[in-house]
Amino acid sequence: MFFSSRFRVPTIAIALALAIGCSSDTNSPNAPGAERPPEALNVSRLSTTAPPLEESTVSFWAIKGVSTEQKLYFLDAQGQRGEEYLALKLENESLSLRPDGSPIAEGDSVLITITVEDPALLLFELQPTGLKFSAMAPAELKIHYAQADDDLNEDGDVDAEDSRLETILGIWRQELPGQPFVRLGSVNVEEAQELEAKLLGFSRYAIAY
Repeated sequence: MFFSSRFRVPTIAIALALAIGCSSDTNSPNAPGAERPPEALNVSRLSTTAPPLEESTVSFWAIKGVSTEQKLYFLDAQGQRGEEYLALKLENESLSLRPDGSPIAEGDSVLITITVEDPALLLFELQPTGLKFSAMAPAELKIHYAQADDDLNEDGDVDAEDSRLETILGIWRQELPGQPFVRLGSVNVEEAQELEAKLLGFSRYAIAY
């Protein structure tokens, strides 16, 4: 479990705060569109007691005109498939442009790969880099953080400051290695302990503050 429920902010309130941030709080360091150099981004870590992943890399073919969903899972205590870790969903018309800019026609397929870059961090790469999705039917990314380390600021204590930091956790995107991370307009769904974001393209993603 990530944080005690007494510190949680209602899901609707978080969604509303994100919506307001998009329109009026653009100068906030945690507003959608805010940038952070890699060395200044605090990427969340998995707890040392988190179970191992079933797979750290998975590939699948996505076909334009066919909705699809791919997931990563933790293992349970018996070594079988356990809790969901990450889910990527594409609608029928999500696929739009290949990395070279050429349009993806109905029935065309694209090989997509999801990679957990470091098993200790909530840091992922989605390939092929540069793949573009329709603004009318973006891809949907969901990342569960139930197994994340409670000590977000890594000061050795789990306290009210960590609870405050949880409220500003979001999904951040890095276009290319070395470039700044940009915060997406993500929503924290507390009941499922997950962050959700709509994607218009593929690159590197992290849960961070």
